[in-house]
Amino acid sequence: MLPWWFWVLLWLVLILATLLLVVLAGVWLFRRFMKVLDDLGTATTQFGEQLAAEGTVVEYAPRTRRYPSGTKATHGDPKKIRKKLEKGKAERIEARRERRVARRRERGQAQNMNDLGLFDVDFK
Repeated sequence: MLPWWFWVLLWLVLILATLLLVVLAGVWLFRRFMKVLDDLGTATTQFGEQLAAEGTVVEYAPRTRRYPSGTKATHGDPKKIRKKLEKGKAERIEARRERRVARRRERGQAQNMNDLGLFDVDFK
């Protein structure tokens, strides 16, 4: 059997070692946190400078036309509403076809004959 002072000394060393580990981990985490905040400040500054740069032109995609929805669609003339919806659908299909042809032209890929509109055959 070990003497009582050995057990006191053992627990004291274990507690002190645990406290030292917690303090060192806290210091390490604090340093990492401060580094992250410093990097965040740098990134925010750079982002703000880029946004404030004059002469920067941002080109947005053209807005698509809006067609009746909600109460305008439910209380309007059904024939006119249907015609507008079909017209919008045809415009969106054509816009997708034009983007697809342009993208394939840029990449040097073969074109789909239906996309080019060389034949007026509808297989639907």
